[in-house]
Amino acid sequence: MPFLEINLWKGFDEKKKELLISKLTDVVVEVVGCPQEAVHIIIREVPKENWAHGGVQHSKKFNLKNT
Repeated sequence: MPFLEINLWKGFDEKKKELLISKLTDVVVEVVGCPQEAVHIIIREVPKENWAHGGVQHSKKFNLKNT
């Protein structure tokens, strides 16, 4: 039972998340050889102010719109 956990900035719309889930599932099925129903995916949305890199919050580093 493959289990994928994805961390993304908060704000991606549902269609983008659906596409990500679909494509990741397809790749896992192809590479691992398991049935689609065996693939589990969790998307965790993290606000940019709670995500930092190099000591700087992403809310201060990036002003991107994901929607």
